[in-house]
Amino acid sequence: MRIAALVLLMVMMLAFGALSLPPDELYPVDIHVATTSDWTEVRIQGATMVVDSYEVVEGAEAFGLQVSAGASLSVVKGVYDETLVTVRFQGHLADLSDDWIQLWVAKGHIGETTVWLQATEDSAELASFHHRGVAPGDSPDNARTFPLSTSQITSQIAPLVVEAPSETLLGGQKVLAFYYPWYGTPDGPSGEWVHWNPYQGNYASTHRPSSGYYDSLDPETVRRHIREAQGAGIDGFIASWWGMNSFEDRAFRVLLEVAEEEGFLVCPYYEDAKTPQTITTEVAAIVSRYGSSSAFLKVDALPVVFFYVRVISRFSLAQWESVFTALDNLESRIFAIADSLQPEYLSVFQGLHTYNPVALTFEETTEQYATASLASRMKDSLFAATVLPGYEEAFFRSSSPRSERADGETYHTYWELARASKAHWILITSFNEWHEGSEIEPSDEFGRAYLDQTAMESAAWRAGEIPDEQVDDDRDGDGVPDGEDYCPDWPGSAAANGC
Repeated sequence: MRIAALVLLMVMMLAFGALSLPPDELYPVDIHVATTSDWTEVRIQGATMVVDSYEVVEGAEAFGLQVSAGASLSVVKGVYDETLVTVRFQGHLADLSDDWIQLWVAKGHIGETTVWLQATEDSAELASFHHRGVAPGDSPDNARTFPLSTSQITSQIAPLVVEAPSETLLGGQKVLAFYYPWYGTPDGPSGEWVHWNPYQGNYASTHRPSSGYYDSLDPETVRRHIREAQGAGIDGFIASWWGMNSFEDRAFRVLLEVAEEEGFLVCPYYEDAKTPQTITTEVAAIVSRYGSSSAFLKVDALPVVFFYVRVISRFSLAQWESVFTALDNLESRIFAIADSLQPEYLSVFQGLHTYNPVALTFEETTEQYATASLASRMKDSLFAATVLPGYEEAFFRSSSPRSERADGETYHTYWELARASKAHWILITSFNEWHEGSEIEPSDEFGRAYLDQTAMESAAWRAGEIPDEQVDDDRDGDGVPDGEDYCPDWPGSAAANGC
């Protein structure tokens, strides 16, 4: 881990103050995808793509048709269905490479796909690309790339300027950590083992807390956690919450009271519900009971509630809209942040985040963070980028993802990706999720290393951009820095730019 470089950066920050991030230039563009193949995926390499909306212009009757738009564009039909489908995606391109970007088009082995770009629906084509081939060796990706001069876009389209996040904009600059108030011990206020038991391996933890196993209902334990977090540059906790009068709700009350005394911020992480009505009832109760606390995290005077993917994915956007309408009618309006990186959720929620990006490659994380960040700022919403030191479940299953800590390099890389995304907030997974081995709380195995690293990383983020010499990694060794490389994990040559 480059501790010396981070220490040097902190010295620079103290000497020169915070650096300001430049605004983004977004170029409005229509991307049309016409395909007779049974599936097609389109990506823009060397730029960030944000899709505002899309419409199926032709072939809406195709069997099993599914269209999606995020960091990539996808058109999927039933297997071997050759119905012509044309979809118009309206959006923006940003972060364009200086000279060239590339259109990456993958499709099934049947049919063909044409992609063309326009400044507006009625304007002339900026460029058009056609993929009718089959990849040698029966590759399932069947992908081709097409070069596109950046000047073809910048010379013909006037950009939209979007400001970068800052302390004075929506939500300010905050570092928050996911917090788990669900632990109990026989000698603590709980009077029993809750959520861990050192005598039953499956209910213990991947690593061992330096302080020993503790009780989340103990105010002094909570006070220690808050002070450790504050010393590491953390502004607040997002506390796992499982229903009114649950163990976690009891602990939330303790957490909120101590946070008030310590000048710290807290908000709930709403984990699960069976019906939309339950969400409305419980969130209204949260606002009524706790929303007036000085420690409850707010944006524009609205209490912040994060919603985990488990409950997010259970209901449609229309159902979520009905929940928030009902809360408004009950005078329990909130600032809701969804566990999703899909911009479509911003039609209902006020912000986006993801709890755990470990299933994505660093390249995919970079791409999805950039898209979510730009989409959020375009809609005056909030994007929170997640960082984590590593991930290793104590009760390992074959489906469990895993990420090695690599002596702090994994954590540092996630912080770099989060900084590059121009996020409003940075979220840490986690302060104390001991079951999944993602904690930064001091442990017997790592001591205070990850609290200390958090202090340096968070200070670096608040200062603005990392100097170029700190981010010019070249993972594939092709002579092209990762920040400019289309394929930073793919061994290649400088001439081929890593692909």
